[in-house]
Amino acid sequence: MKDKIVPVLVIALVFFAFLSGGLWSRVRQTNKEKETEEVQQAEQQQQQPELPQVLGVEDQAEIIKNPTAVKGAETSKVTIVEFSEYQCPYCKKYVDEAYTKIMQNYGNQIRYIFRDYPLPFHQHAQQAAEAARCAGDQGKYWEYHDKLFSEQENWSSLDNSKEKLLEYASNLGLARETFQACLESGKHTETVKADFSLGQKVGVQGTPSFFINGQRLVGAMPYESFEAVIKAELEK
Repeated sequence: MKDKIVPVLVIALVFFAFLSGGLWSRVRQTNKEKETEEVQQAEQQQQQPELPQVLGVEDQAEIIKNPTAVKGAETSKVTIVEFSEYQCPYCKKYVDEAYTKIMQNYGNQIRYIFRDYPLPFHQHAQQAAEAARCAGDQGKYWEYHDKLFSEQENWSSLDNSKEKLLEYASNLGLARETFQACLESGKHTETVKADFSLGQKVGVQGTPSFFINGQRLVGAMPYESFEAVIKAELEK
């Protein structure tokens, strides 16, 4: 009798182990899919357009004060402040579809300020922001800004993006050793974090977020949405 029971128990145990393993694998896969979905949902929710809001005078004055990345005259009738980051796909979409047109059509009439808002679930966003500022130390912030967005797919998917960041600096004619020393020293770590804190203070929750003379626009909105506000402000 024992001879018959033992094999049956062994078979049962093997079957149970197989079943448990399969269930565990499914649970892990389900959890992984859920985490991925949650990140995607968080990104999407952060990009949902909001009804226009206007910053208070003090907040508006603070977000335009002492900008690191700025183009255009301080006396311009329209100032656009963008809180953004280089790894965000929605930010690239905005650059590709709206930013270029804004610069082409209104670049000589507006002041444009870029502020860093690196999202915590984008592993390279903080370093990329610091790299852009290191490029700015050598007078090529905006060239590096454009390079990071045009090449986003090539560096953002890497486990370590540092070599690509150095490569882009060389491609733009920057002094590589100086750039590398800047990046590795963490020279701009706190200034990037200061921008992030400023964004949080004025209610930024996702990227890209914009303030056009204090009027809030959120997400990769079409060019026409920006143009409508810009034109209205220029006509005042």
